[in-house]
Amino acid sequence: MERIVTMCVIDDIKTVVNGIATRIPWEQHGIEVVGTALDGAEGLALIREKKPDIVVTDIRMPSLSGIDMVKLVADGDIPSKIIFISGYTDFAYAQEAVKLGAFDYLLKPFTPGQVIDAVTKAKEAVLSELSRHDVLREMERQLAESMPHLRQEFCRRLLRYDSSLESLNRQWGFLQMEMAYSPLLVMVAEIDNFEEKARVLPIKEVELGRFAVQNVLEETLSSHTKFILLRENVHQFVAVLNPPEDLDASELLERCRENIDRWTSQSVSIGIGSQVDGIQSVYLSYEQAKAALSYSFYSGGNCVLPYTEKSGFISPRFSADKEKELLFALRSGNLEKACKMLDDIFMECSQYPVPPEPAIMTNLLYGLAFSMFRALSEQVQDGERQQLETKLAEMKEFSSLSLGGWQRKLHDYCELGCGMLENRQNRDAAKLIVRTKTFIEENIEQSLTVNDCARSVHLSPSYFANLFKKETGMTLMQYVTQQRMEKAKAMLADGLQVQEIAASLGYEDRPYFSELFKKHTGLTPTEYRNKK
Repeated sequence: MERIVTMCVIDDIKTVVNGIATRIPWEQHGIEVVGTALDGAEGLALIREKKPDIVVTDIRMPSLSGIDMVKLVADGDIPSKIIFISGYTDFAYAQEAVKLGAFDYLLKPFTPGQVIDAVTKAKEAVLSELSRHDVLREMERQLAESMPHLRQEFCRRLLRYDSSLESLNRQWGFLQMEMAYSPLLVMVAEIDNFEEKARVLPIKEVELGRFAVQNVLEETLSSHTKFILLRENVHQFVAVLNPPEDLDASELLERCRENIDRWTSQSVSIGIGSQVDGIQSVYLSYEQAKAALSYSFYSGGNCVLPYTEKSGFISPRFSADKEKELLFALRSGNLEKACKMLDDIFMECSQYPVPPEPAIMTNLLYGLAFSMFRALSEQVQDGERQQLETKLAEMKEFSSLSLGGWQRKLHDYCELGCGMLENRQNRDAAKLIVRTKTFIEENIEQSLTVNDCARSVHLSPSYFANLFKKETGMTLMQYVTQQRMEKAKAMLADGLQVQEIAASLGYEDRPYFSELFKKHTGLTPTEYRNKK
């Protein structure tokens, strides 16, 4: 709906005032006459009270001329559109009116149409200006609302120093940053084990956890200093802050860590950069904070790590012999031995007087994981190999794994791989036992020995004997005797003689056969046949 434009009419001749104010249907033109006056003084008071959008005024009036009245109105910063009316053609009046910013100048006598034309033009100008003002106000409102976001984006630029110092200084002033220009420092806080939690927890719970961490950080920091807090990625927060005056920065961030540990279900590791002078060096403090944070790799998390210069370069390595023993144990499916070798390797990795760069250590451990994958993949089936490959890829994706986390992951990898080998061995053993049983059935009348059966499946006698008992719960000879006795039962039922049965089953001594049969069934062969 179009806004109603207001107007005042001022003239010392009452008929002129009435003619303009009441005899023209202004409401049809979207204009409301909010007041009239018969002299300049009264008109000035009216304008100050009503603040109309348009003023139609005579120039020459008693007590205060229209020119003087408008001058006083201008001093009061009332942005009315002024339309002067006058019976004089004096150029000086017109020139003065122009100087005062008159919108129009009408000479008496004028027609209603001339007045309507001048006033409606003034109305259009008023509405156009109001529209521009509305746009400007809306832009100012939006700018004010987005100022926190703009400050955050500015701080992101500070972290990367991707602009000139002159440009950064201009933006600092424009954004009215609440922090002091100097000194400044950067902290980076990372939620511990976030990637693993995010894989198993509902999204809502993950988001609530991040919100809780952010809330505690903001409350703790705000009680001691000025800062801008950014969410750097899904599990990291970065704060650019003025060092607090009432305590050391490390102590403040230790309080942040403690409060998060106490009031949320999360824990965080915090890296702190060095204090810098001016915004042009903030990026250095940020790089230092990230470098410090990376050493939570060794602590396992829930710690505060100020940046310190590391002297010298250490290239981490572990015993090649232990790695060979580990891989041999894996190929053999020896889980206990593999885990022991793995623990020995990690013990070596944790004993450097100055910890190596975490990224280098991570690459070393991933290389070990890949060697373990290759050792196991040679022994397993395609589906199992794919499973091992997926677990290997997951380890590479976990960018924030600590040293202890790597140890747990590789232990799990050993268990998975050795479990696969054990299952394969069980499957192979079951096949061997089936083959052995078939061999026994086909040669039941022979004088079978462990050596005979082991040779049929290409195993050593001792290994075969142990495997057979493990799979069947009885020794080979117990199984052979059991099968012979079961066949003897069937032959007795068919009416064969005991002597004939004993001979066909490889027993040359009939009494010995009868003794074994009774021991197995509780009856002699004859008793068993008579009972049947």
